[in-house]
Amino acid sequence: MRCAFWLCAVLTGCGADAPETVLRLTSWQTPAENALDLPAIRAFEAAHPGVRVENEPVSNQAEYREKVITSIVSGAPPDVFLLDNIDVPAFVESRVLLDLRPFASRVGIDLATIYPNVLAIFSRGDAVFAFPKGFSPMVYYYNRALFDAAGLPYPTDGWTWEQFVATAQALTRDLDGDGTPDQWGTAVMRPFYAWQAILWSGGGDILDRTGTRASGALDSPETVAAITFLTDLVTRHKVAPRPNAFRAVTGNENRLFYSGKLALLPSGHWLIPNIRPQLASGRLQLGVVSIPRAKTAQVSTPLFASAWAVPRNTLHRKLAVSLAAALAGEEAQRGRLEAGLELSVMPSVQQAWLPLDSLGLDAAFGRQVVFGIPPWGARIAKFREVEAQLPDILDAVLIQGRTPLAAARAAAQRIDGILVR
Repeated sequence: MRCAFWLCAVLTGCGADAPETVLRLTSWQTPAENALDLPAIRAFEAAHPGVRVENEPVSNQAEYREKVITSIVSGAPPDVFLLDNIDVPAFVESRVLLDLRPFASRVGIDLATIYPNVLAIFSRGDAVFAFPKGFSPMVYYYNRALFDAAGLPYPTDGWTWEQFVATAQALTRDLDGDGTPDQWGTAVMRPFYAWQAILWSGGGDILDRTGTRASGALDSPETVAAITFLTDLVTRHKVAPRPNAFRAVTGNENRLFYSGKLALLPSGHWLIPNIRPQLASGRLQLGVVSIPRAKTAQVSTPLFASAWAVPRNTLHRKLAVSLAAALAGEEAQRGRLEAGLELSVMPSVQQAWLPLDSLGLDAAFGRQVVFGIPPWGARIAKFREVEAQLPDILDAVLIQGRTPLAAARAAAQRIDGILVR
């Protein structure tokens, strides 16, 4: 009898715990962001006895990307990883991602409930290569207190470049009479993500429709007009401080905004967690408005998003897809809304949140979604190289004194060379 029991235990595990299955999860998120995912992870583990999730974040995003690629190629991939919109083309073209569409309904993800222009970032044809977890359009934040002090009405969505300039002029002030503004109307920021929407809202672009050429798009009259509008804010209208060309001192615009010395700042929803205490206490009183547009153009803004993806060569396909769904599900998105990190990718979740939004900003953010377009980074694999050329346009105009047309044309030629390599 004892021999029979012993044999059963050896061969089948009778009387012993079943072996544990470990799912590996990775992202570039901060500790605070990872903490937001813990409830979803714990709920997933509770629903799958014998399964444990190991979160292995990598704080440096460039290092993170390299680590994920290397692990997939070497046959030891994470089971689920966070995919940034700018990495979608490279991962899709490498054919290393599992198409999640066939599994979506089985794991509780109704793709029809997701904003179509957000889902499009992670889709190719009928295939969906990641479950979106959150996103943000680009907007202008404005300091309500500075508007109130100047007796100005708050800006409204769809405002024009001319209205923007007039507002920024009224809010640029030399308070101590030394001939230098102490309060600025706005800021012109070097990184391209901060001014891509200005080009689109002027009817311009950086690449042609095929994404294979910059010449004819980046140096088009519409794009040059948008660059002129931006750089004139510094050189002609003098309503923005001169952007510093050195990365070591970036962030000056944000510091001015946080301290109440800058009225209009281009940014995304990711700004809110940094200033939530000031907003909650009333030390900062902010509003959100659309990107200004040229009179002849429509408002357009990029949608920056991330999503949970599953490598094709995971050893735990079914469990990995279920974990990705849990991390992108409604409960997980509500947690990120409460933290102010990003917008929900599901309109119904976003709408249900609005009465609970104590900061009162998400309704204005939500109104921008109809203007949203997947950014170029989500469409072409070489965009990091392309993007690196674009801040040079502002430097060429603001520091070297070149014309916007000359600066745009030179950048277009460099980008054309990158795209044909």
